[in-house]
Amino acid sequence: MPLGQFIGSPAIGALSDRFGRKRVITASLFFTALFYLFISLALEFHSLWLLMAPCFMCGLTESNVAIAQSSVADISLPEDRGRLFAYIYAAESLGYITGPLLGGLFVVHYGYASPFWIVMGLLVVTYVWIVVSFKDPFVPKTDAPIDYFKTFTNLLTVFSDAPIRRVYLVNFLLYMSAFGFWRVIQIYMVDEWGFDVGKVTFYYSYLAIVSFIANIFFFAPLSRRFSLKTFIIWTAIVGGTFVAAVVIPKSHVFYWFTAGPATIFHVMTMSACSAFLSGLVGGERQGRVLGNNLAIQVGAESLSALLGGFLAAMLIPLPLLTYGIVAVLGGLLMITYKGIKMNSGKL
Repeated sequence: MPLGQFIGSPAIGALSDRFGRKRVITASLFFTALFYLFISLALEFHSLWLLMAPCFMCGLTESNVAIAQSSVADISLPEDRGRLFAYIYAAESLGYITGPLLGGLFVVHYGYASPFWIVMGLLVVTYVWIVVSFKDPFVPKTDAPIDYFKTFTNLLTVFSDAPIRRVYLVNFLLYMSAFGFWRVIQIYMVDEWGFDVGKVTFYYSYLAIVSFIANIFFFAPLSRRFSLKTFIIWTAIVGGTFVAAVVIPKSHVFYWFTAGPATIFHVMTMSACSAFLSGLVGGERQGRVLGNNLAIQVGAESLSALLGGFLAAMLIPLPLLTYGIVAVLGGLLMITYKGIKMNSGKL
């Protein structure tokens, strides 16, 4: 599924720039619901081969969060964009809390396929809701010719788009640090503190809750005081410092005062990264650029898990120290970005 997201995000974002947000997001939701149907059937029939293909295809089509971000960018003023992007990440954080908890309960009582049947139903409801109520403010230039090959190779522009490629790199480093931290902190809980599954779940839920609170209540007042660039620099440096600090005290009691603040700063950094990148381009490129950014996020998430496991095999505290340093480096690299004239508003 992450491989599908990595491939699909740039393409689906580019298609929304060409055909409009609503047309592409409704089509993607329709096929996502269909693939969840196949995932549910695969689990009912205990078929691994039937499961693999729809998981990949589902990843391709559910990359539509880039379109959601583009739609928010289409209707938002520059001073509100960071706050509204933070709401998207807050919704994701809430999903990370309720999804595993409710999904686990349904699995216990009704089997492994039950959460996927429920999600399929929610996708159908969302599809109908968007068809009925979503008023797409973006008007694409449908008379222009479309190069489908270029659409599906859009990700390559992260290397060739000189004005913003450094921002792509900064975002990659900060996403890698954030997702790497959330992956390896569970390894650290088990191997360093001897936590069982119940304790890991409880402590990890705390991180999901504080991430939701940070984006809903902390991001807006702080982002109004600082430019997005300054906000990214300082939240990355402070967040990275807290990540590395997790390994200093030996008692897990300090987890509340290190891992919690690290999560707060990291989730605000992620929201600011997307909003900052969005502000650098016009509406006609929102889908492509934010699609690339989502692909970078998914790639960083996958790579951080692989690297984190490798480093933990050598020394348990090593991945946390590494991802703390990566965040600080990302913040310092943002200092060197001279910027371009923001599409609307101030950098």
